[in-house]
Amino acid sequence: MTTGMERLRFMIGEWDIEAHIMSENGEWMDIPLPKETTILPMLDGACHREEMPVSYDGITTRLFFSWSYDKYRKVYRMISCDDAEGMMGVLEGNFEDGTDTVVISDVNTGTSALDADGQPVFRCLASTKTSEDSFTDVVSESYDGGQSWLPVFRAIHIRK
Repeated sequence: MTTGMERLRFMIGEWDIEAHIMSENGEWMDIPLPKETTILPMLDGACHREEMPVSYDGITTRLFFSWSYDKYRKVYRMISCDDAEGMMGVLEGNFEDGTDTVVISDVNTGTSALDADGQPVFRCLASTKTSEDSFTDVVSESYDGGQSWLPVFRAIHIRK
């Protein structure tokens, strides 16, 4: 079995995206952006980078992501930042045993967002390779320290 960044090579490429947010009634609802993205290797494959616009309620935000693998601690990390708040998030985690799903969160990194009352809103990303030419990302939020997760965003990537 491959390890490290080799396990994330399936993400590299040009992608069409079907993007959704979770509606108040618990149904996935289409959003206009993102429609496509490109994920590129950097530093001879030591990490990946991606920039992607997301649009919801008439507001478009540009996001930046970069994945890496810490070979000493054997953990994947992703940093994220947006042009609205400029807050750098760090999520970390690993592949679920026996699957093609990597799950990362900010529960242990000290970089969670805060809600209006100053309480942490933790984020989790589950990225699943669904075929050689597709993968799905699901972003969830937790308001109880990561004990339970509510899905909020889904992006289905289909290779161009």
